[in-house]
Amino acid sequence: EDHSEAAQSILRYELETFVCDGQYEKGLETILDKFLMNLSSKTEQPGVWVSGFYGSGKSHLAKMLRTLWTDYTFVDGAAARSIAKLPEGVVAHLKELSTQGKRNGGLHAAAGKLGAGAGDKVRLALLSIIFKSKGLPEQYNQAQFVLWLKQEGLVEKLEAELKNAGKSLHQELPHMYVSSTLAKALLKVQPGLGASEAEVRQVLKAQFPQVTDITSEQMVAAIEATLSNNGKFPLSLVVLDEVQQYIGT
Repeated sequence: EDHSEAAQSILRYELETFVCDGQYEKGLETILDKFLMNLSSKTEQPGVWVSGFYGSGKSHLAKMLRTLWTDYTFVDGAAARSIAKLPEGVVAHLKELSTQGKRNGGLHAAAGKLGAGAGDKVRLALLSIIFKSKGLPEQYNQAQFVLWLKQEGLVEKLEAELKNAGKSLHQELPHMYVSSTLAKALLKVQPGLGASEAEVRQVLKAQFPQVTDITSEQMVAAIEATLSNNGKFPLSLVVLDEVQQYIGT
């Protein structure tokens, strides 16, 4: 999910030089075909495990799939699918994916190394990747707070108040329980949160507490809240690299 200029340059080169044949072609064909087939039959979507020896290109296949899934658009307007030279079968599947996406709330993809998340807590590690893919904070409590702000239609108003104070929401989130600036801005945009800055800070701590783990139900609810768009859930790809450490014995 790195969208820096350097990362875009590397990604573009990888798309231009992507030789989609052999196991790469078979892998993309299989994943897209199974997804579309199960989409039409309304059954559960099976997970996909990409296996192979060290250096065989597993991560590269996953990265290309993630990029082609949403037809990633570069700053100059060029799209991933138009850059890569792809077999007809893969192109046909991607076109069908886009068609189905228009009927189902769009297309979305999230990708990252699972081990880069929240230690040994796999649910929080997964959520951090999904949060990041939507531009949310990776920390569960901070993301939940921002989701609530969006639900209440307060993000732009709060950002404006913070800007007037020479701050930003991004700057204040790591200190949300103690930030006087954030509490003061919240009082202006949502006076019912409390009678004072101290009360607002207590509300934030109670409603959006720091957690060391969450339940599967909380994880599913957070995914739905993060990805749903006007009541529709987009056709979503979640790519998890280095997942094996969470499987154990």
